[in-house]
Amino acid sequence: MHDYDTELSGRLMDTMRRLYFNKHYLGLEDFLRGEMRVLSFIFHEDCRLLPGQIASSLEMTGGRIAGILRSLEKKGYITRQTDVADRRKIYVIITECGKEKIRIGTAELSEKLDAVIRIMGCERADQLIDSLNDYLNASEIIAENKGV
Repeated sequence: MHDYDTELSGRLMDTMRRLYFNKHYLGLEDFLRGEMRVLSFIFHEDCRLLPGQIASSLEMTGGRIAGILRSLEKKGYITRQTDVADRRKIYVIITECGKEKIRIGTAELSEKLDAVIRIMGCERADQLIDSLNDYLNASEIIAENKGV
C-alpha cells in the first residue's frame, strides 16, 4: 500500500464517520431508518409485500418489522390483507395516507437538498453525486468478492 493510499483511506474514514454521526441530515435520516425507511420501501416497491420480504430486503429482523408495521397500521399508513388462497400469508399494502406521507416528506427533503446544492454549486454537487456513485459501485464489487 502506498502512503497516499493510507492517507486517503484515513481521510475517507474520517469523512464517512463525520457523515455517519452528522446531526444535520436535514430530514434525510428519517428515510434511512425506522418507520419512514419501511414506508418508503413499500411505497417504491408499489406492490403488496409480505413482512418477510420487507425484513429481508431491508436487512431487519422480523420482530423489528412487525413492530414498525403495527405502528404504521395504527397511523393509517398501511393496511394488511390476508391472501384468499393461503390464509397464512398476510400482505402489506400502502394506503393513500401513507403515499401522501412519503410525498410530503420527499418534497420537504428535496427543498433542503436544493438549498445544499445552491450553497455547493451545481458543478461540485454533480461531482459529489458521481463520486458517491463510484463509492457505491466499488463497495458492491468488494462485497461481491469480485475484486479488492
